[in-house]
Formats: sequence, structure tokens, C-alpha cells
Amino acid sequence: MSETNALRVSRLLQETAGFLLPLTQTEIDVEVTRIELDLDLRSSAAALGSPAGLAGAVVLVTEAVDSVAGLNAIRSRFAGAAALIVPPGTHTHLGEGTSASALPILLERSTGVTWSEVLVHLRQLNEGAASALAWPDVDDLSALAAVIAEMTGASITIEDPASRVLAHSNLGDEIDDIRRETILSGAIPQWRIAELEESGFLDVVRRSTDVVERRAAGASPARSVIALRSEGELLGTIWAAYPDSVDPASLRDVLRDAARAALPVMLRTLRRSPFEKRIRREALGSILGGSPDLGPAATLLALPFSGHYATLAFAEVAPDREPVLRFHLRAAFADAVLAHVGSDGHLAVLVHMSEGMEAADIRSHVASALQRSLSPSQPLHFGVGVGVERLDLVHRSWTEAVYVLDALLTRSKSGATTSAGSMPAGNQSAGNESAGATCADDQSMVRGATAEDVAAELVGLEAADALRSVGPRITEPARLLAEHDAKHQGQLLETLRVYFATVGNSAEASRRLHVHTNSLRHRLSRIEEITGLSTADRSGRLWLELAVLVFDRERA
Repeated sequence: MSETNALRVSRLLQETAGFLLPLTQTEIDVEVTRIELDLDLRSSAAALGSPAGLAGAVVLVTEAVDSVAGLNAIRSRFAGAAALIVPPGTHTHLGEGTSASALPILLERSTGVTWSEVLVHLRQLNEGAASALAWPDVDDLSALAAVIAEMTGASITIEDPASRVLAHSNLGDEIDDIRRETILSGAIPQWRIAELEESGFLDVVRRSTDVVERRAAGASPARSVIALRSEGELLGTIWAAYPDSVDPASLRDVLRDAARAALPVMLRTLRRSPFEKRIRREALGSILGGSPDLGPAATLLALPFSGHYATLAFAEVAPDREPVLRFHLRAAFADAVLAHVGSDGHLAVLVHMSEGMEAADIRSHVASALQRSLSPSQPLHFGVGVGVERLDLVHRSWTEAVYVLDALLTRSKSGATTSAGSMPAGNQSAGNESAGATCADDQSMVRGATAEDVAAELVGLEAADALRSVGPRITEPARLLAEHDAKHQGQLLETLRVYFATVGNSAEASRRLHVHTNSLRHRLSRIEEITGLSTADRSGRLWLELAVLVFDRERA
């Protein structure tokens, strides 16, 4: 049990690991007494003039740090404080004159969180520690669920108000079907919610301030649930599914205490979640973008400089599918870091592996895991980047992964057959995971690719990007055709795309366009009139093809 409910520096470091970067450390674990802004303290000469007056204080230093001397002056000014929260970039001014093991310790604010968010979070953290019930020390909801399960022998889930699973723990081998589906999908199944709503059980839980019980029915075990509330607001629920061997009365007592102990943890989880996601996205983005200063991002994501890394780029995923996708990607690679980066909607996945893997093996491993768990109703595309051995080379893997994904999407739109990583969901055997498997139904596939799988399309996209630097003249023929089509509701630009895609085969191009070959010839003549370039002329044909290639790349 906790001997005191006061917040200490060690606990503060644990709770802020996602958005405050420790620059120095100390073995002195002092008690945190209050959270202050430096602007407020500047108006109090007495506090600044007396180190004792700042004992136990955590001070948010908002003034810019521009030199080693400036940093040391700030530490001297706030001597006696427990910790100083300093602005982003301060780590670049740590010098030989900066003590790394003395109070106050230095914590650098991430650029992904504002001063206001840091202030509110730290004050909530301090207040929550002061009001918490004495309970076995827990750092997060998963640890809390494990403690409850161990104390009661029940299977525990902690959920938010929308019935999404935040944490779970199970001590026994037997899990009923409803609980299994809830854990795998990350939320109570919709049919189950509808059933509980219709029976009025959920309404009773939401209004109750005590444990609510539901008797066992058939293969479904008995359940006890208690709501978590803060000033009348429903924060979530704790569910316990238990066998006959568990004493319901003892379970009720534990759940009541657990609900009180869970409040500060739940508040931290819910309040911290929005900006923590933002911070992780920013940190991953800096690594994928090849930032020259990877130290803060690597520390926040707990990634070593040397290791086996690879990246995956997923095409835009429907919101209702993303939680399940994230769950199974982390199951496939325990140390995977996921975030949406950039403006193209791609979901980025950074994989840290204990041993190096070839891109093709990663593709097959991911495709196999997702095909067993995702609904085949919608296609899912992803590209795999080359494996690298250092964190500062990850941006090369990410650049390749994005190119591979774009090439895969280009191939899919053109109707070409994908020869790797494309297999019908639920139709793949252990011996059919390598390159070469095909499927005619693109709508029922999880489709992954490597640079080798889409080499031709990849070269085309790289060439298009290189040609974009030539200037607007390269795309002038395509722009003229696009303007003509918009004005006359024509299809000349699409005609040219299909004509090139069929390598100038008039019969096949006519079939794909659903027009007579004479109509195709007429369209090609109109293209020549508008652009001054003929598909029959080698130079003119090359310019037209490059114009379409670069024009489509710019629009994408």
C-alpha cells in the first residue's frame, strides 16, 4: 500500500514521460508541493529571494533559453525548486557548467503540448495524488485492472463512456465469447450494447453510484460493474466477469475501493490522451522526416539509436476500422509506433524489430495477421519500406514506403494484377504467403507491396517527381486537355491515359473506353489539334506521356 498520497518527483517523471523530456536527473525524490508559472513568481520577490520558499515547487519557465549561461542563470534564480519545466530546444544549451545531478531537475516541454496543457495536467496530477485512496501503487489503467483481477479472481475490463476498452486483465484460462470479442475488437460488440440498452441494464449502471450486478446466464458468467464518476460526470466503468468460486460480496467491496482509486488514473488517462497523441505524432513525424535532432523524439518514443527498423505506409483507413487495425499491428509488432503524419491521410507505422527482416517478409507477416482479423468488405493497401539499422536512416525507409504505397494504388486504379501480398482474406495457407499469390477480386484483399513488387510503377512516380522541377511547361499539354474537358465535358485526357496504358493498342483502348475505334481516332486527332503534339511522332508522344504522368502526380 502507498504510505503517502503526496506526489513525488519520481511519480511526476513517470506520469509526464510522454510530453516532458528529462534533461537532468537526481536521486533525491522530493515531494511536490505546488505547481507554479514563472510569471506568477516574478511578482513575488520574497519567493524568488528564498530557496526555502520554492521547496517542492515545480516551476514552468516560459522565458526562452538561448545560451548555457542563460540556462544556468534560470537554475540559480529558481534554486530550491523541485523541478523546472523549460521551453522546447533547451537541451541544445546543456553545457559543461550544467550540473546533471542536482535540484532543480530540468524537464523540457514538447512542442506538441502547450504551456496551458502542461499546467492543467500537472495541477490535476498533484490534486489527484492528494485525494487518492490508499491502494497498491499503479501507473496506469492496465496495472489497475491487473491488481483488481489478482485481488478478486475475476476477469476485469475498464471501459470509457462509449464502451471502448481502455484496459483489461484475465487470470483464468476460460474467457466467454462476449468478453473475447470485446477484447479483440477493443469495444463491447454493438449487438451486446443494444441488448443491454433494451434490458435497461446500461441505464441502471450509468445512474448508479454503487456496484450493479448481472446474474450468470447459460455460458455467460455473472458480471458486476461500477461506474466511475467525478463531480457527477461519468468517466467510465469497471466490469468484472467471475465464476462461481468468486464471492460476490468480497468482489463488491474491492470494486468500490477500486472505483475510488481509479479516479485519478482515469482522469489522467482521459485528460492526457488528446495531447499525448499529438506529441507522439509529432515525434514520429520528426523521425520519418529526417530531423537532424532526433534526441527528443527518440527519448519520448523510447527508441534506441541503433536497431533494426522498417516502416509501413497505409492508405487512408475508415475511422471504424482503424482501432482494430492498430490493435492487430501492435500484436504483429509489439514495439510498433503508429500515427497519422503529413496531409495525405497515410497511417505511418514504425517497426522496431529484435532481428532484421526483409521487406518481403514484413509484408507477408503483416498481410497474414490482418487478413485473419479484418473484414474483407473493404480493400486495405500498404507499402513496406526498406529495413535500416539506425534511427537517423528511418526517413529513407519511410520515403520508400510512401512511394511503394502510391505505386500500389496506381497499379490498382489501372486494373493491373498485383503479384505480391494480395490474397483473399481467409483463403491463405501457410505455404502461400510469398510473392506470386494473386486474386481477381481486389475488394476482398489486404494488399501489401515492397519496392521490388511495384518496381515499374515506382520508377514512374520517382521520374514524375523529378520532372516536376522542370517547371510548368512539362505539364502544359495535359493542362490544355484538362481545361478543354472541363469546358466541353469531354474525355480527351482520360482517352490519352487509357491509350498509353494499353501501349497504343487501339482495339484494347477502344474497349476500355467503350467507344468505337473510329471515335478513338477522332479523339486522338482532337488531342493533336489542341496540343500540337501527335501520338504518332516519337518526340510528341514522349512529351504527351510525360505531361500526363507529371500532371496526375501533381493532382495526387
